[in-house]
Amino acid sequence: MPVIWPLHRILATERRSRLALWEKLTSFFYYEPLFKTCCKSCGSGLHLIGGMPQVSDLLSVHVGSGVTMHGAATFVGSKVYPNPELIIGDNTHLGYQMGIAVGSKIMIGSNVLIANRVSLAGYDLHPLDPVRRVNNEPPDESGCGDIEIKDYAWIGMNCLIMKGVTIGKASIVAAGSVVTKDVPDFCIAAGNPAKVVKTLDEYRYKLNET
Repeated sequence: MPVIWPLHRILATERRSRLALWEKLTSFFYYEPLFKTCCKSCGSGLHLIGGMPQVSDLLSVHVGSGVTMHGAATFVGSKVYPNPELIIGDNTHLGYQMGIAVGSKIMIGSNVLIANRVSLAGYDLHPLDPVRRVNNEPPDESGCGDIEIKDYAWIGMNCLIMKGVTIGKASIVAAGSVVTKDVPDFCIAAGNPAKVVKTLDEYRYKLNET
């Protein structure tokens, strides 16, 4: 069928508006209240996009105010520790298809921007012992480590942050990086394994740092 420009432009606009309104209503009245029941605490201004993240029953989730996250995300806790915790600060954005695996604790600060398809691996999902692995047993404590992403950090697309790593304040991790060691404050890290490639000290004054 040929395109009737005035008609089909109106129909396309109507479709976009209708779907956006439907998503907003279902998020506000359905997904957001359901997600809050999975959290130990949750601040105001939660914004879910495209559904509700999948949260494991083992995990204690604490969410700050003004947080945005996507429904296509998975938050799981290990069986190594009795009360694994995920803590997310205020005004933070968690991207599409994000995966978070918490050993003991993962802390994401305030005003953090995490892009799509980022994984935070706070523990080895399986033990090194092949027999235990086949029996679906969890790893031991040596296979776990806390992760901390400090305030104002930016994690690029398709990054993997490994256990025991701290990402410094206002630092940037370039897309596709695998981070196995701490990243200092105010710098850019890139590569596999990620290494510091640039400092950002000129921005410290904006956050009242010396």
